[in-house]
Amino acid sequence: MPAAWSATEQVPPLRLAVSESLVMDVNTNDASAAMSIWVKRIAQEMNIAVDYNTKAFDTSQEILNRARKGLFDAVALNVLEYRQVAETLDSSQVVAEGSAAGPEQYLILVKNSGSIHKPADLKGSRLMMLKNPRMCVAPAWLTTVLDGAYSGPGDKYFASVLTDSKVGRVVLPVFFGQADACITTKRGFDSMCELNPQVAKELKAIATSPGMIVNAYFFRKNYQTVYRERFVKALSGLRSTAAGRQLAMLFQFDELTLRDASCFSSALSVLEAADRIRGRRGPAGRKDI
Repeated sequence: MPAAWSATEQVPPLRLAVSESLVMDVNTNDASAAMSIWVKRIAQEMNIAVDYNTKAFDTSQEILNRARKGLFDAVALNVLEYRQVAETLDSSQVVAEGSAAGPEQYLILVKNSGSIHKPADLKGSRLMMLKNPRMCVAPAWLTTVLDGAYSGPGDKYFASVLTDSKVGRVVLPVFFGQADACITTKRGFDSMCELNPQVAKELKAIATSPGMIVNAYFFRKNYQTVYRERFVKALSGLRSTAAGRQLAMLFQFDELTLRDASCFSSALSVLEAADRIRGRRGPAGRKDI
């Protein structure tokens, strides 16, 4: 053991960056405190020196800037950020969600007894949309579902678009007839249905997204130190400690496992399809000729 310690004493700390996109609508003080506790824990238990800013998470622009300048060794980001800096990251080892629940899926839910039976019927409706880190691909997916008819919050396709960070406050307005449709995660909806089976009876999905992984930890290209393997092990065993479980709850994932960048392929396909649709339409949503 003394020999192992002395061999790592001269290794520079692993520079960790975490995008604020992963903690949207979460108390950032709580998230920062949880991350700090976990970082200290793995430093003690796994002999990893981690250089991490405990006071703040990085904005998307800061993540992109730091990636292009090689100013971190490991980074937690979403798929929107990843595809902008993929060339700077190592695609061979990615630590991403790998729970039994499977990849994330989005649902468009409406009332069984209503007049909306397919996505094309949504025009002029009152829409509720879940807002959380897992929903980062939802706007692009909605673009593909509606073939570009809806292009964003300021669009006039819907009568209104309201967002909320709580699944119940997105789904229940549809259940009670205060909204016509909602977009939420399948995982969140299934949890609601377990608590209230009547919700499952009254609501139906008129569109379901492919399964997608949208957040992950990456290493920068050419980063190879003894800390890399240890950090992967620490992330994979996150739920084995109280500090890790608190972090998992705040970041809203079940468990992390070692994969490669192909885990993002489904989400990237949706984003690319949305780009193609937007590219063939004019600013008012009309098809370019």
